[in-house]
Order: sequence, then structure tokens, then C-alpha cells
Amino acid sequence: MSKADELAAKMKRTGLTSADQAIDVWPGQVYELYQRIEHWLLPLTEAGLVLRRNATHVFESHPEGGSYDYAIDQLVISGNKHSITFDPVARFTADGEGRVEIHSPGNEFALLRTVDEHGETHWWLQTIEQATAQQDAVALTESDLLVVVQQGLAL
Repeated sequence: MSKADELAAKMKRTGLTSADQAIDVWPGQVYELYQRIEHWLLPLTEAGLVLRRNATHVFESHPEGGSYDYAIDQLVISGNKHSITFDPVARFTADGEGRVEIHSPGNEFALLRTVDEHGETHWWLQTIEQATAQQDAVALTESDLLVVVQQGLAL
């Protein structure tokens, strides 16, 4: 029996599914996003912007069955007597490979995670409309994030 066969048999015995594995790596993927955001906001934190992480729990179901309850952090950005919360609400979404909602006074956004054919992660910024229509998502860039922060913190 090859090493790959041994590992496959072990994986079957432990009952790990691809959905289980997706949940296991989801917090790390979100924290990589947070690190990028923290890097982009470094000049603002040096000027007094406050970043913190709040522990939270997410309860969600996989479309093919199975329920998941896992710990993951929110990212909270505070400044100018306002705050913005990045809330990782779901790993399993119809429109991608994960969703982080951005809550700020007067604005609601979502960051949608997709994975390309090479396995690379891409994050997309989308406005959450109160009506049924949603605007098209745009690739998350430093300048787009700074616009969200500027609006959310009334800078």
C-alpha cells in the first residue's frame, strides 16, 4: 500500500470531508485577509486608528448537509468616534468560497472569496443593497478598502 493510500484510508476513518477541511482552513484564510488589511491601514494606525479582533462563533450548514459551529475572529476598526466591523459570516456561499460582511454606519458591504483554477484566493468587494438587486463586485484593492474606511469612519 502506498503512502497516499494509507493517508486516504486514515482520512476515511477520521471522517474528514472536503467540507470539514474547508471549515478547518477558513479562519486562516480570513486572518490572511485581515493581515493584508492591517498592512494597508498601517499609516492610519500610526495616526491613531485602532484595530482589534473580537472572538465570535459562526453556525452554518453546508448545502449538501452537515452543520458547523466554529470560532473565528471579527476585525473591528475604530476611529473618529465610529467603527467598522469585518464579520466572517459564512464559508459556504452560493456566490463564492466564503463571505465576510463589512458593517459600518450607513453602509453595508461584503467581501466575497473566490478561488481560481490555480488555487489562488481572490477577494471581491460588493455593496449590499437593501433592495433585491446587488451591484457587481470589484476586486479588493487598497484604494477601495480605504474608501470603505473613509466612508465608514467619516474621515
